[in-house]
Amino acid sequence: MLEYIYEIYELKFGKVVRFVKISTKVECGIIALIDIALNSEEGKAVSIAGISERQDISAKYLEQILIAFRQANLIKGQKGSRGGYTLSNKAENITFKEILNALDGTILSDVEEDKSSFPGYRSVLKECLWDRMNAYLVDFAENTTLKDIAEKCRSQTDNGSFMYYI
Repeated sequence: MLEYIYEIYELKFGKVVRFVKISTKVECGIIALIDIALNSEEGKAVSIAGISERQDISAKYLEQILIAFRQANLIKGQKGSRGGYTLSNKAENITFKEILNALDGTILSDVEEDKSSFPGYRSVLKECLWDRMNAYLVDFAENTTLKDIAEKCRSQTDNGSFMYYI
């Protein structure tokens, strides 16, 4: 999953920056949202059971994750026998930043600290390294959409990566 994100970053910005480790919840949430985006394109609701089966993620775990997306207004639920979830907005209007903030508000958060709390080389490292890395991540998240990531996932699976012959 992260490889897709790195490749998209490289395509958009010409740089590859591999410095982020994300939680299972965030990764599974991104996967679930991509699944919803790709499988609800014709307005058809996507069920938790369907996502669970296709992505091999526990249905109970998905329920917890999808609550965060509903609260962030990224998806909407549909009740009934053909119920499930659809995107609240077009995939090209949902940024990676919105997705990350819905799942874990600390990933892209700015930490304001007094410069005196970074004595010696620590202040230089903070300014020249950590702040710049965070700026790259925020820029990437603001300029990458769910559509970008979903299209990359679709192209990977359409290339025959998951072709099975009987």
